[in-house]
Amino acid sequence: MRLRTLFVTLVSILLLSAFSNAQVLKIVIDDTIQAATQERIERAIDQAAAEKDDAVLIELSTPGGVMDAMREIMSKVLASPVPVIIYVTPSGSRAASAGFFILETADVSAMAPGTNTGAAHPVGPFGGDIKGTMGQKIEGDATALMRSVVSKRGRNVGVAQSAVLESKSFTDGEALSQNLIDYVAPNEQDLFRQIALKPVKRFDGQSVTLKLAGKPVRVVEETLKEHILAYIMDPNIAFICSPSSPCIFCLFGLPQWC
Repeated sequence: MRLRTLFVTLVSILLLSAFSNAQVLKIVIDDTIQAATQERIERAIDQAAAEKDDAVLIELSTPGGVMDAMREIMSKVLASPVPVIIYVTPSGSRAASAGFFILETADVSAMAPGTNTGAAHPVGPFGGDIKGTMGQKIEGDATALMRSVVSKRGRNVGVAQSAVLESKSFTDGEALSQNLIDYVAPNEQDLFRQIALKPVKRFDGQSVTLKLAGKPVRVVEETLKEHILAYIMDPNIAFICSPSSPCIFCLFGLPQWC
Protein backbone atom coordinates (compact mmCIF):
# COMPACT_ATOMS: atom_id res chain seq x y z
CA MET A 1 0.00 0.00 0.00
CA ARG A 2 2.79 2.37 0.91
CA LEU A 3 4.64 1.52 -2.30
CA ARG A 4 1.51 2.25 -4.31
CA THR A 5 1.03 5.59 -2.54
CA LEU A 6 4.68 6.47 -3.12
CA PHE A 7 4.39 5.53 -6.80
CA VAL A 8 1.28 7.68 -7.30
CA THR A 9 2.99 10.60 -5.55
CA LEU A 10 6.08 10.34 -7.73
CA VAL A 11 4.02 10.15 -10.92
CA SER A 12 2.01 13.19 -9.82
CA ILE A 13 5.18 15.16 -9.16
CA LEU A 14 6.61 14.24 -12.56
CA LEU A 15 3.40 15.20 -14.35
CA LEU A 16 3.17 18.48 -12.47
CA SER A 17 6.78 19.23 -13.34
CA ALA A 18 6.17 18.50 -17.01
CA PHE A 19 3.12 20.73 -17.22
CA SER A 20 4.68 23.58 -15.22
CA ASN A 21 7.96 23.55 -17.16
CA ALA A 22 8.30 27.03 -18.61
CA GLN A 23 8.87 27.31 -22.33
CA VAL A 24 9.78 29.85 -24.97
CA LEU A 25 6.79 31.11 -26.93
CA LYS A 26 7.76 31.97 -30.51
CA ILE A 27 5.97 34.04 -33.11
CA VAL A 28 7.18 34.59 -36.68
CA ILE A 29 6.44 37.99 -38.24
CA ASP A 30 7.18 38.14 -41.98
CA ASP A 31 4.91 40.97 -43.00
CA THR A 32 4.34 44.71 -42.88
CA ILE A 33 3.62 46.23 -39.48
CA GLN A 34 -0.11 46.83 -39.35
CA ALA A 35 -3.22 45.99 -37.32
CA ALA A 36 -2.99 42.23 -37.88
CA THR A 37 0.67 42.18 -36.85
CA GLN A 38 -0.18 44.16 -33.74
CA GLU A 39 -2.95 41.72 -32.81
CA ARG A 40 -0.68 38.68 -33.27
CA ILE A 41 2.11 40.10 -31.11
CA GLU A 42 -0.28 41.26 -28.39
CA ARG A 43 -1.94 37.84 -28.31
CA ALA A 44 1.42 36.06 -28.08
CA ILE A 45 2.62 38.22 -25.18
CA ASP A 46 -0.68 37.76 -23.33
CA GLN A 47 -0.51 34.00 -23.84
CA ALA A 48 3.10 33.81 -22.65
CA ALA A 49 2.22 35.80 -19.53
CA ALA A 50 -0.81 33.61 -18.78
CA GLU A 51 1.24 30.43 -19.18
CA LYS A 52 4.23 31.86 -17.27
CA ASP A 53 6.69 31.21 -20.08
CA ASP A 54 10.34 32.16 -19.69
CA ALA A 55 10.42 34.40 -22.77
CA VAL A 56 8.71 35.48 -25.96
CA LEU A 57 10.80 35.13 -29.13
CA ILE A 58 9.67 37.29 -32.05
CA GLU A 59 11.37 36.37 -35.30
CA LEU A 60 11.06 39.51 -37.39
CA SER A 61 11.33 40.27 -41.08
CA THR A 62 9.58 43.46 -42.20
CA PRO A 63 9.99 46.43 -44.57
CA GLY A 64 8.10 48.68 -42.12
CA GLY A 65 4.48 49.66 -41.70
CA VAL A 66 1.91 51.82 -39.98
CA MET A 67 3.13 54.04 -37.14
CA ASP A 68 0.02 53.62 -34.98
CA ALA A 69 0.38 49.82 -35.01
CA MET A 70 4.12 50.19 -34.42
CA ARG A 71 3.55 52.30 -31.30
CA GLU A 72 0.99 49.86 -29.91
CA ILE A 73 3.42 46.97 -30.41
CA MET A 74 6.20 48.92 -28.73
CA SER A 75 3.98 49.69 -25.74
CA LYS A 76 3.02 46.03 -25.42
CA VAL A 77 6.65 44.88 -25.56
CA LEU A 78 7.79 47.45 -23.00
CA ALA A 79 5.02 46.49 -20.58
CA SER A 80 5.36 42.74 -21.06
CA PRO A 81 5.74 40.78 -17.80
CA VAL A 82 7.65 38.17 -19.85
CA PRO A 83 11.04 39.12 -21.37
CA VAL A 84 10.76 39.74 -25.12
CA ILE A 85 13.52 38.75 -27.54
CA ILE A 86 13.34 40.18 -31.05
CA TYR A 87 15.49 38.39 -33.60
CA VAL A 88 15.83 39.57 -37.21
CA THR A 89 16.06 36.35 -39.18
CA PRO A 90 16.61 34.50 -41.53
CA SER A 91 19.67 35.76 -43.38
CA GLY A 92 18.60 38.19 -46.08
CA SER A 93 15.81 39.61 -43.91
CA ARG A 94 15.48 43.15 -42.58
CA ALA A 95 13.85 45.08 -39.79
CA ALA A 96 13.49 48.35 -41.64
CA SER A 97 11.66 51.51 -40.68
CA ALA A 98 8.93 50.58 -38.17
CA GLY A 99 10.74 47.27 -37.71
CA PHE A 100 13.80 49.15 -36.43
CA PHE A 101 11.72 50.91 -33.78
CA ILE A 102 10.29 47.59 -32.64
CA LEU A 103 13.72 45.93 -32.63
CA GLU A 104 15.09 48.65 -30.34
CA THR A 105 12.19 48.13 -27.93
CA ALA A 106 13.09 44.52 -27.08
CA ASP A 107 14.62 43.28 -23.84
CA VAL A 108 17.06 41.45 -26.11
CA SER A 109 17.67 42.61 -29.69
CA ALA A 110 19.46 40.28 -32.08
CA MET A 111 20.11 39.76 -35.78
CA ALA A 112 21.17 36.85 -37.93
CA PRO A 113 24.24 37.23 -40.16
CA GLY A 114 23.36 38.85 -43.47
CA THR A 115 20.44 40.92 -42.18
CA ASN A 116 20.00 44.69 -41.94
CA THR A 117 18.00 47.29 -40.06
CA GLY A 118 17.39 51.06 -39.91
CA ALA A 119 15.97 53.42 -42.59
CA ALA A 120 13.35 54.63 -40.12
CA HIS A 121 12.33 58.07 -41.40
CA PRO A 122 8.52 58.47 -41.42
CA VAL A 123 6.82 58.73 -44.81
CA GLY A 124 3.30 59.36 -46.07
CA PRO A 125 0.78 56.57 -46.75
CA PHE A 126 1.97 56.19 -50.36
CA GLY A 127 5.68 56.38 -49.55
CA GLY A 128 6.19 60.10 -50.23
CA ASP A 129 7.79 62.73 -48.05
CA ILE A 130 5.62 64.55 -45.52
CA LYS A 131 6.13 68.25 -46.16
CA GLY A 132 5.92 71.38 -44.04
CA THR A 133 4.99 71.73 -40.40
CA MET A 134 3.24 68.37 -40.29
CA GLY A 135 6.39 66.66 -41.54
CA GLN A 136 8.47 68.40 -38.88
CA LYS A 137 6.01 67.42 -36.15
CA ILE A 138 5.94 63.76 -37.18
CA GLU A 139 9.73 63.62 -37.50
CA GLY A 140 10.21 65.24 -34.10
CA ASP A 141 7.70 62.92 -32.50
CA ALA A 142 9.33 59.81 -34.00
CA THR A 143 12.81 60.96 -33.01
CA ALA A 144 11.75 61.61 -29.41
CA LEU A 145 10.17 58.16 -29.25
CA MET A 146 13.39 56.59 -30.47
CA ARG A 147 15.52 58.52 -27.97
CA SER A 148 13.28 57.64 -25.03
CA VAL A 149 13.33 53.90 -25.73
CA VAL A 150 16.96 53.53 -26.79
CA SER A 151 18.36 55.53 -23.87
CA LYS A 152 16.37 53.44 -21.38
CA ARG A 153 17.67 50.27 -23.03
CA GLY A 154 21.26 51.50 -22.76
CA ARG A 155 21.83 51.50 -26.51
CA ASN A 156 23.40 54.10 -28.79
CA VAL A 157 20.99 57.05 -28.91
CA GLY A 158 22.91 59.11 -31.47
CA VAL A 159 23.25 56.30 -34.00
CA ALA A 160 19.67 55.14 -33.50
CA GLN A 161 18.44 58.68 -34.04
CA SER A 162 20.35 58.90 -37.32
CA ALA A 163 18.18 56.07 -38.67
CA VAL A 164 15.17 58.37 -38.20
CA LEU A 165 16.63 61.72 -39.21
CA GLU A 166 18.94 60.53 -42.00
CA SER A 167 17.38 57.19 -42.94
CA LYS A 168 20.66 55.40 -42.20
CA SER A 169 20.72 51.62 -42.40
CA PHE A 170 22.98 49.11 -40.67
CA THR A 171 24.20 45.59 -41.32
CA ASP A 172 24.07 43.09 -38.49
CA GLY A 173 27.78 43.68 -37.78
CA GLU A 174 27.40 47.46 -37.83
CA ALA A 175 24.36 47.31 -35.56
CA LEU A 176 26.29 45.17 -33.08
CA SER A 177 29.49 47.23 -33.12
CA GLN A 178 27.54 50.49 -32.72
CA ASN A 179 25.48 49.15 -29.79
CA LEU A 180 22.11 49.07 -31.51
CA ILE A 181 21.60 45.37 -30.81
CA ASP A 182 22.85 42.89 -28.24
CA TYR A 183 23.79 39.83 -30.30
CA VAL A 184 24.43 38.42 -33.75
CA ALA A 185 23.54 34.73 -33.93
CA PRO A 186 23.17 32.23 -36.80
CA ASN A 187 20.25 30.39 -35.16
CA GLU A 188 17.98 30.59 -32.12
CA GLN A 189 19.83 28.00 -30.02
CA ASP A 190 23.11 29.87 -30.49
CA LEU A 191 21.27 33.05 -29.54
CA PHE A 192 19.91 31.39 -26.39
CA ARG A 193 23.41 30.27 -25.40
CA GLN A 194 24.73 33.82 -25.79
CA ILE A 195 21.85 35.33 -23.82
CA ALA A 196 22.55 32.99 -20.89
CA LEU A 197 26.04 34.44 -20.42
CA LYS A 198 24.88 37.73 -18.88
CA PRO A 199 21.79 39.13 -17.13
CA VAL A 200 19.11 40.89 -19.14
CA LYS A 201 18.08 44.32 -17.85
CA ARG A 202 14.37 44.85 -18.31
CA PHE A 203 12.66 48.17 -19.04
CA ASP A 204 11.59 48.53 -15.40
CA GLY A 205 15.21 48.21 -14.26
CA GLN A 206 15.01 44.62 -12.98
CA SER A 207 17.63 42.12 -14.13
CA VAL A 208 16.87 38.51 -15.07
CA THR A 209 19.04 35.65 -16.24
CA LEU A 210 17.50 33.68 -19.09
CA LYS A 211 18.53 30.05 -19.39
CA LEU A 212 16.69 29.14 -22.58
CA ALA A 213 19.01 26.72 -24.38
CA GLY A 214 17.33 23.35 -24.73
CA LYS A 215 13.96 24.64 -23.52
CA PRO A 216 10.90 23.68 -25.59
CA VAL A 217 10.01 26.35 -28.17
CA ARG A 218 6.29 26.59 -28.91
CA VAL A 219 5.25 28.38 -32.11
CA VAL A 220 2.05 30.43 -32.10
CA GLU A 221 0.39 30.43 -35.52
CA GLU A 222 -1.82 33.22 -36.81
CA THR A 223 -5.59 32.83 -36.53
CA LEU A 224 -7.92 32.92 -39.53
CA LYS A 225 -9.05 36.40 -38.50
CA GLU A 226 -5.46 37.63 -38.35
CA HIS A 227 -4.68 36.05 -41.74
CA ILE A 228 -7.64 37.77 -43.40
CA LEU A 229 -6.84 41.11 -41.75
CA ALA A 230 -3.21 40.85 -42.84
CA TYR A 231 -4.34 40.24 -46.43
CA ILE A 232 -6.70 43.23 -46.39
CA MET A 233 -4.04 45.53 -44.90
CA ASP A 234 -1.29 44.41 -47.31
CA PRO A 235 -0.24 47.64 -49.07
CA ASN A 236 -0.28 45.85 -52.43
CA ILE A 237 -4.01 45.24 -51.84
CA ALA A 238 -4.93 48.29 -49.75
CA PHE A 239 -3.59 50.83 -52.25
CA ILE A 240 -5.83 49.57 -55.10
CA CYS A 241 -8.31 52.33 -55.97
CA SER A 242 -10.63 52.60 -58.94
CA PRO A 243 -14.03 54.14 -59.76
CA SER A 244 -15.67 50.72 -59.35
CA SER A 245 -13.65 49.79 -56.24
CA PRO A 246 -13.33 52.62 -53.68
CA CYS A 247 -9.94 52.98 -52.04
CA ILE A 248 -9.71 50.60 -49.13
CA PHE A 249 -8.05 53.35 -47.07
CA CYS A 250 -11.44 55.08 -46.96
CA LEU A 251 -12.29 52.34 -44.47
CA PHE A 252 -9.14 52.57 -42.41
CA GLY A 253 -8.12 56.22 -42.72
CA LEU A 254 -4.75 57.36 -44.00
CA PRO A 255 -2.13 56.38 -41.42
CA GLN A 256 1.42 57.59 -41.46
CA TRP A 257 3.90 54.92 -42.47
CA CYS A 258 7.34 54.32 -41.12
